[in-house]
Amino acid sequence: MTFNLRAGALALAIMAAASGSAWADAYQDGMTAFQGEDYGKALNLLLPYAKDGNAEAAYLIGEMYGPRSWGQKGENRNGVEQDNKQAVYWWGEAAKLGNSEAQLKLGWWLMKGKDVVKQDQAAGMNWLLMAANQGEPQAQYEVGLAYWKGRGVKPDPIAAYMWLELCANEPGFDNAAGYRDEIAKTM
Repeated sequence: MTFNLRAGALALAIMAAASGSAWADAYQDGMTAFQGEDYGKALNLLLPYAKDGNAEAAYLIGEMYGPRSWGQKGENRNGVEQDNKQAVYWWGEAAKLGNSEAQLKLGWWLMKGKDVVKQDQAAGMNWLLMAANQGEPQAQYEVGLAYWKGRGVKPDPIAAYMWLELCANEPGFDNAAGYRDEIAKTM
């Protein structure tokens, strides 16, 4: 009986290892499909991971459902219809798991009160701050502007200057330095 128990345990261990390998392969296949803009395939492969708490998979599902923006190529949806409600839901799931890109997207939508999201600048600022504190330059820029203009927070030129300074040297954020310098003249 002991031999059969050991053989059974060994068989279970081998099956679990093989299953884990297949699980990882499906995730990689989903990532590859996303990068190749085969969103229908990517959605099918990544959805189980997103439902299981994988922040990157949840973020990418939000990207597939969401509007094309911030560097995404074209309008080619390749198998996934735009659904902003689903996009915001999945960005929210990824944001709760600490994904800074999702925190940025969710924060931006809340700040603007766009489409399926009711405007809530205080909540939006909280999400933007989480992303900014993780070093996300776009979030740092948005937080700097929010502190400067008093959106979702009390105006604070010192905080605005600090956040704009953090992203001013990042590629694509040249205007952050101009805003920072403009704020400095008022202090």
